[in-house]
Amino acid sequence: MSQPNLSRRGFLKVGSLTAAGAVALTLSGVSLGAGGWSMSLKKLDENTAKSLSQLCRVLYPHSNLGDMYYDACVEALDEQASKEQELAALLTDGVAELGQTYGVPFLALSHGNQLAVVKNIEGTPFFTKVRGHVVVAVYNNALVWRYF
Repeated sequence: MSQPNLSRRGFLKVGSLTAAGAVALTLSGVSLGAGGWSMSLKKLDENTAKSLSQLCRVLYPHSNLGDMYYDACVEALDEQASKEQELAALLTDGVAELGQTYGVPFLALSHGNQLAVVKNIEGTPFFTKVRGHVVVAVYNNALVWRYF
């Protein structure tokens, strides 16, 4: 078996690059979980957050954008909801309402049925709040611009 030829200098270089990458991820707010990307939530539960992220994708569908860009929209809503109890209730109740149309959780619906559910809630305060937030959060994100 051959021994890797890693000098002290090479070891330090690799170690410092790894540490710098970890610091950069931490400072950017990105957290890596078992699924690769995990939202950092303060107020909303995971199901509500994932449902909101899927709602964001239904409202502004871009197959070339990863989930992390839609999740970032939800993280910003969650941050706001952690300070505003009315918003937290609006988001939680709104997601619960998404599952009432077919009696199935929003995340379990097909894309076509998700779209139909979203069309049914168009004009509600929940829809208006999420749509207004997402259009700004997605299209003002400089990281998204490279995809368009």
